[in-house]
Amino acid sequence: MKHLMLFFLLFMSACTVLRPEMNGKPKTPQKRTIASIDSLFNDPAFAHAHWGVLVKSLRTGEIWYERNADKMFMPASNEKIITGAVSLQKLGPDFQYVTTVGHRGSITNGILKGDLVVFGSGDPSFNFRFWGDNRAVLTKWAKELKAKGLREISGDLIGDDNAFEDYPYGSGWPYDDFEYYYSAEIGAFQLNENYIDLEITPPRIAGEAMKVQPSTPSNYYTLENNLKVVPNGASTVTVSRAFGSNRIVLKGQVVLGGRTISDAVTITNPTLFFMTVLKESLEAEGIKVTGTVRDCDDISGYALKPTEVTVLLKEQSPPFTKLLSEMMKVSQNLYAETFTHTLGWHSTGVGSFEAGRTIVQQQLAEWGIAANNYVYADGSGLSRYNYTNPRTLVSILSAMRNSPHWAVFRDSMPIAGEDGTLRNRMKTGPAFKNVRAKTGTIANTRGLSGYLTTADGEELAFSFLVNGHLLSSRDTDRITDTAAQILAGLRR
Repeated sequence: MKHLMLFFLLFMSACTVLRPEMNGKPKTPQKRTIASIDSLFNDPAFAHAHWGVLVKSLRTGEIWYERNADKMFMPASNEKIITGAVSLQKLGPDFQYVTTVGHRGSITNGILKGDLVVFGSGDPSFNFRFWGDNRAVLTKWAKELKAKGLREISGDLIGDDNAFEDYPYGSGWPYDDFEYYYSAEIGAFQLNENYIDLEITPPRIAGEAMKVQPSTPSNYYTLENNLKVVPNGASTVTVSRAFGSNRIVLKGQVVLGGRTISDAVTITNPTLFFMTVLKESLEAEGIKVTGTVRDCDDISGYALKPTEVTVLLKEQSPPFTKLLSEMMKVSQNLYAETFTHTLGWHSTGVGSFEAGRTIVQQQLAEWGIAANNYVYADGSGLSRYNYTNPRTLVSILSAMRNSPHWAVFRDSMPIAGEDGTLRNRMKTGPAFKNVRAKTGTIANTRGLSGYLTTADGEELAFSFLVNGHLLSSRDTDRITDTAAQILAGLRR
């Protein structure tokens, strides 16, 4: 009995740190805030789900509130906090990807007698986000080569993608998601983030043709339009691509005079896609290509290195600062996977997820995070094999607050009510333009982890994770965003 009583007293003593006062109304603003937050996460609508929460003062190191902070949760895209922080710490804000264009052979009278070879490095920036047009860089290359006097290539166009391993998917990615843009194939070549955007415009009047406009026109894929035009009702469009195929099929119906519908679908083998569009860009500038487009993996005995070709062009990506911000703000999965592969390639010469994961584990250990506090199964959070907890995420957020790259990391986060995945959340109140946090969503899982400053200037790091919920994302956002508003409004 004495042992039971001692256990009870110790338990109650610990709880008073983590929970509001049990007897009467909390007496201080901070404790009243904690009581309000505790009430939010006790919402009976989530009785079937699991909340994990940690709120920490970055000024004092004090833990303000925690709930299941050491339990394991699927983090969804909160996984990008891990990937982004480690990548920034290891690669640095000024890191740039370099893509090299060279040839093996000779150029005589404007004719390249040999192959044009492009060495991919994983540069994710060949797209509209950075260039305004997906083909802009390849068109620029074609113009530059033409200006150098090149008018014909008698050999092949070879894409060397050996910087990264060949397996294009993350561990545990759902097979039935492979055609969706957020599951685009990973590789050393990335054009329009390895998917095709489609804009489908119904005819305005009877007899007029429907328009289907791809973001990156190319003969690399085929479009099969089976859409029907109906006079009224609702548009129901599905876009699909069979696994291993680049045949894109549109099914369903569009309404006469209806609005333009946007959709997207991935392609397979990004290397051949990139090189095919390059060939088409060269030909559009009047450079004749006699040979074919080839993936170096399909060439028996291929072992060419960048130092073994005559370099014609080198393309550098924007600095890592901008790439990181793009990944974090729009939650771009392919960038996250690319960063993990890049960590491996630059540290060990092997651009694989396994090599990158080793670097992640080493950095987390340096930050005092034990390997048994997480499972890092992919870089983006798409995998349901990922597990972490609020304490691990807050520890990383705290470590980055003390990093020389703090400002870059902070600025990469979505800002409440202003940009990225938080642009439509917390658009008023003390959290507006104050909360900087990474969102996360996969089926039955939601997360929000990041930074905010209280009304009297105290910086907090927080992590809100929920697993197993059967409600909408709007319902989970109601809890987390209200908690953030309460914390942001605190004066103590």
